Amino acid sequence: MNIVLKQEIFDQITQTCMETFSEGKLCKAEEMLMKLMDIPGVPMHYPYHHYIMPASLLTLAAISTGKEPEELRSWLQAAEERAKQVPGGVCGNCGSCGAAVGVGIFVSVFSGASPMAKESWQWANEAAGKCLIRIASYPGPRCCKRTLFLAAQEGVPYCNEKLGLDLAVSENITCRYHHRNADCLEDVCPFYKEG
Repeated sequence: MNIVLKQEIFDQITQTCMETFSEGKLCKAEEMLMKLMDIPGVPMHYPYHHYIMPASLLTLAAISTGKEPEELRSWLQAAEERAKQVPGGVCGNCGSCGAAVGVGIFVSVFSGASPMAKESWQWANEAAGKCLIRIASYPGPRCCKRTLFLAAQEGVPYCNEKLGLDLAVSENITCRYHHRNADCLEDVCPFYKEG
């Protein structure tokens, strides 16, 4: 599969995050994810989702903790650089979905983790691992929307506990993208609603 990533899409994601931050209004994790997934040019499935996951959580964490815009911009830059290293199709080709890796990127950037860190190194890996297990509780084929929602539902409570955050995510999320997905699991997917 020949994947071509357009920098302008990454830039639009970052810009939307910064605009949301400047509004200062906290929303639920899935609402932020959908705001970024609704950006024109973001396909149903594509590696942009590997950035959308940490960008969403970093934006909400920055609003929640009262960070300065420069700090969020720095976080988003680090998350974008790391997310771009996660290849397309990594879920099926390597067994590590980019949505779960994205939660790990969030924990790593927010906590300042590095390969030599102790506690924060553990948290980043545990967060990604918990998300992978949740994502794997449903069969393939891949669906970037489903995996982002699952990773948010699993990752947000974990991050709240470990990082002292108070972010919100809904237990019942309704997917509005299934009509664009020829491989949708429909009734097997927890987010599918007819109509």
